[in-house]
Amino acid sequence: MAYRANPFLERMSERTTSDQEFVQLFAPKILEKLHEDCFEGAVHIFHSPPGGGKTTILRAFTPSALRAFWHARHVQAETYRQLVDRGVIDDHLGPQVLSVLLSCAAGYADLPPGASAVNEGLFRALLDCRVVLRTLRSITDLIGGPAQTILQSLQLEYDASLVDLNSIPAEKSAIEMLKWAEGRERLIYSQLDDMAPAPGAKLPVDVRFESLLWLQAVRFVYEGKAVAPKRLLMIDDIQRLRKSQRALLIDEIVTLRPTIPVWMAGRSIAFAGDFLSQGVREGRDVREYSLEELWGGGRGSQFVVFAENILDRRFKLQQAVPGTSFKQYLAENLTPGELEGAYSEACKRFGESTKSLRSNIRYSEWIRAAELEPDILDLDALVDLYTTRILIERDRASRQLSLELTPLSAGELEERDSSSTSGAAEIFLNFELKVPYYFGIERVCAMATNNVEELLSLAAALYDGMKAKQILRRQADPHLLPREQEKRLREVATRRLEFIPRSHSEGANAQRLLESIGIFCKERTFLMNAPYAPGVTGVRLSATEITKIQRLSKAPGSVLSLLKKVMAECTAENLLVARDSNASTSRESGTVFYLNRTLCAHFGLPLQYGGWQDVSAHTLVEWMDRGLQPSRALGLEVFR
Repeated sequence: MAYRANPFLERMSERTTSDQEFVQLFAPKILEKLHEDCFEGAVHIFHSPPGGGKTTILRAFTPSALRAFWHARHVQAETYRQLVDRGVIDDHLGPQVLSVLLSCAAGYADLPPGASAVNEGLFRALLDCRVVLRTLRSITDLIGGPAQTILQSLQLEYDASLVDLNSIPAEKSAIEMLKWAEGRERLIYSQLDDMAPAPGAKLPVDVRFESLLWLQAVRFVYEGKAVAPKRLLMIDDIQRLRKSQRALLIDEIVTLRPTIPVWMAGRSIAFAGDFLSQGVREGRDVREYSLEELWGGGRGSQFVVFAENILDRRFKLQQAVPGTSFKQYLAENLTPGELEGAYSEACKRFGESTKSLRSNIRYSEWIRAAELEPDILDLDALVDLYTTRILIERDRASRQLSLELTPLSAGELEERDSSSTSGAAEIFLNFELKVPYYFGIERVCAMATNNVEELLSLAAALYDGMKAKQILRRQADPHLLPREQEKRLREVATRRLEFIPRSHSEGANAQRLLESIGIFCKERTFLMNAPYAPGVTGVRLSATEITKIQRLSKAPGSVLSLLKKVMAECTAENLLVARDSNASTSRESGTVFYLNRTLCAHFGLPLQYGGWQDVSAHTLVEWMDRGLQPSRALGLEVFR
């Protein structure tokens, strides 16, 4: 298979990738996450930030891809078996689902704006003829063979439910139906392109989306046999439609009560349920699936298994670095030399920070235990040293009523320790001693923020490092040490932030806002008593602040309107991750906006979720407009 120098630069959903290559790269774990009800008659909406895998899922069900899976059933057995179990492919007859994929990426924005009956009818007419066109082309892919020959033999049969179609003719010949659809599309565009339409010229105006009714009921007969008994309509890139077009599409298709599954895919949008139109009840009329939520989060998340499958499939396609597993070349442990140097410096810092406490009996046992030589010098020994330092400072900062002269026991030290405190200790080691933190397959997957495209970008940088050690430096061992991994991963993170002004409509404002959030989080993370362990990686807007943004952003020229646009764009582009925050006895509900995990690496922040701080809309406007300067020389200080 011919590939560019780096197989991780290929994108599976790109049409330049052949179906055979697509099948080899496709990771079947995503199919396990698809709910069984995805194949029921209803509207199913898939959304994620760009690169989340929406288009890849849709492409996997196209007729040409299904045929490729069927032909490769002996070598892609896991994917093939899942498709068979769902009734998509038959062991003997091949693909059984006629999947029709339509993209909203081009054409619909050319239609006149507005919600008039004429404009809405024109939108329906264009979509209807394109569904018919794509259906006829898809069935030739499903049958397999010369398209023109298949169409000449393909006949269409209609049942009683289709007699009241007004916009789509009941042609029995596939060739005639194809001519109608092509002619109608040309008519629509010729009328739109005319500066002065001919007198009496009328644009096609449909009163409902009849193509759905046509697709779910028409019978296709090829060489005397009925083919493609099951149907699936897939509409991609619905974020490219105007808001009114998207609402019309969802509302009316839901109203038609489809008997076949209708999949719609688009990017996540912040602040509003744009994909769920007014009056539609999620769970009954329309079913929504957030791809990033399917994977969960944190260490050991299901995304890690999925990600490793993707990386290994691509790694097997290259020949520059031997082996079949990507992660085998990502060293998971620090070298003895790094550990010795870091431990020596950590002991020195510990001694300096506890110098004034040597005569304090309260901390005598903790200090003595921390200064014992560890049996095994590893990263855990360093973490334990910093954990003790954090807990001492935390006790000093919070102790007000206790005047006890008895020492704190080693057992109490263990009781006060926690995974979040250990997490803070590890990121402190990275900040203060430059001990590598961003390395290993799990942290690479965490940095990807449950996004396939970001995963591949990170992997591409690491693969370049492996290849350089194997070929350019002529080293027999292409393993990347933790420090080498971290250097390359943080370079990717920096490029991610630097590219924002060139890739967003409000790029400069978005970049200033994100940099300010990063500085703000960093100042609250690196406090020696770690009050927000393991660290702060997001900001929260309360429900009151969000309501204020929604209400005041409607005023002409409002700065909150710009803030809303910037934050919505950042969320849609996976630069911010929005998560609901429930109400408690001390605070109202709200929404937390976490930094993208790759950006966390740029700012030197931990990769766990959970740590956030409340901010106001006014504060975010100031950050977006002027940025945020660090309020102090950043170092490990104590928060009291």
